[in-house]
Amino acid sequence: MSGNTPQFHLGDNVTIHGGHHNIGVQHNNGRAGEALPPEVAAMFARLAAEVAELARDSRVHEQDRQSLTETLPVLRHPASEEQRGRRNALLLLAGVTQSIGEAAAPALGLANQLLALISG
Repeated sequence: MSGNTPQFHLGDNVTIHGGHHNIGVQHNNGRAGEALPPEVAAMFARLAAEVAELARDSRVHEQDRQSLTETLPVLRHPASEEQRGRRNALLLLAGVTQSIGEAAAPALGLANQLLALISG
């Protein structure tokens, strides 16, 4: 990644320092309750604000507003979700915001940035 985009690695990390028959994997799955890096938490907070605004926009189709509203608990409290739950919410959000169009461009951009960060 380039520019001012923060770089984090969330996911499996395997390091082998010699030896034979090495078996083992350190799983960094972002378990529920673990603190997120401050920059990632701030991006989730900005995205939650964008999504809350879109969910109130009467120009957005009712079903899309409902889908947006369903992602808000995860966006507002991402550390309370496992990585899979955060990723699923972001994927849903990316699809919905893409279908909304120009009005949802800031939310789509943030969702895509977060997906890239948490997907490694």
